[in-house]
Amino acid sequence: MSGETRVTKGSLARVFFRALFIQAAWNPRGMQNLGFASAIAPALSDLYRDQKDRVAAARRHLELFNCHPYAAAAIVGGAVRLEEEVAAGKASARDVSMFKFSLASPFAALGDGFFWLALRPVAALLAALTQPFLGLWYVPLFLLVYDSVHLAARVSLFGAGYRKAAGIVEILSHAHIPLATRVLKAVAAVLAGALAARGVLLASLPHRPGNGVLVAAVIVAGVVFLPRVRLPMALYAALALGLALGGGFL
Repeated sequence: MSGETRVTKGSLARVFFRALFIQAAWNPRGMQNLGFASAIAPALSDLYRDQKDRVAAARRHLELFNCHPYAAAAIVGGAVRLEEEVAAGKASARDVSMFKFSLASPFAALGDGFFWLALRPVAALLAALTQPFLGLWYVPLFLLVYDSVHLAARVSLFGAGYRKAAGIVEILSHAHIPLATRVLKAVAAVLAGALAARGVLLASLPHRPGNGVLVAAVIVAGVVFLPRVRLPMALYAALALGLALGGGFL
């Protein structure tokens, strides 16, 4: 293959679009391997005109692969760039496998912490707080907040992976993702406290004056008498009780 061989922009767009569904064919044996192989297929068609070479390249991507589905975009983009180098004779097939294997676990940890444990709770709590004002429109609000961030992140990760391949590690090291995760978790705690406070107010309507005292007592008791529970867990307990009382379930 010529050293000038590159994947077309149209094929890159198709690779990215397919990567959005990397978990669609999740399986116990290879986990996301079928989704990965399907995603990168348009790029392999550009790079390997000979069917035998294309089949061999596709089989490389049927090996076990498991990563956070959003963070995996960077690995898909990097794998495309490495496949270009393999097709040009500048890298070996083993380089592609090692790249995927070495980055899958650390990227999974970053993705789980940021998207699952930080961004999603913030978006959900923010939407819940707006429900009295927006009604059922709080559902589209949640989708707008959450999807706009994660889709933008996937586009950025895919592009950075394609441009830098293994250099994506250095890029992410300067992205302050752990700091952003901690900040979002702190915001989630504040929003949870605000939602708990709203539950207390709802439970303290004039015809139920004792409910507000009960919810407040749960917070104080949790902090004072159960030190291992700490304030966040006490707030979550008060949130559940406040919602139950405010909604008339108790």
